[in-house]
Amino acid sequence: YAVNGNNDGNVPNKNAINPNTGLPPTFYMPTENEWYKAAYYSPTLNAGAGGYYTFATQSNDFPGNTIGSGANQANYNTGVYAVTGSADYLETQNYLTNVGAFSGSPSYYGTFDQSGNVYEWNDLTGSFIGNAGGVRGGNWFDIWFNLQSSRRSQPSSAFDLGYAGFRLAAPVAVPEPSTYCMALAGLACGGFSMWRRRKRC
Repeated sequence: YAVNGNNDGNVPNKNAINPNTGLPPTFYMPTENEWYKAAYYSPTLNAGAGGYYTFATQSNDFPGNTIGSGANQANYNTGVYAVTGSADYLETQNYLTNVGAFSGSPSYYGTFDQSGNVYEWNDLTGSFIGNAGGVRGGNWFDIWFNLQSSRRSQPSSAFDLGYAGFRLAAPVAVPEPSTYCMALAGLACGGFSMWRRRKRC
């Protein structure tokens, strides 16, 4: 992204070529569709037909906000802040959590914190137009309502707050987790078949 001198106004498009390497960029901001699928989708829902959860913690129930390995937890305001466990807001306190602090609450694809922590910018279509991008996911200051899959906004690029950030994606095809199982099963079947042939000879 060529952002030199671009403090406000139009949102820059991603570079087709990394000016430092001469190669296609390794990382980029995901499109809204990519971001949404990584957060909420699971191919195991609806008897294997696939579907979407309400929260990016593989749940349709409101998350808790206890840091650790518990399921369905996120960094947001339940009446108390996750980091301090207090309802009091302190100007000097850092309310952000490290990626994976809620280790038992990943999305189906293994991403963390797409519900809560910070609002995340996304590239609406893969080619930013004008001065707006997409924002999803809620943040540490929000209540559960803004963490839902149905919530989105499209603010100006001047949107610059302590609870807004972004996530990076990589243009690498990642197979569905079930594909690994199928591949391993195929290898196992192939290996068993070869072993039987060898034994017969």
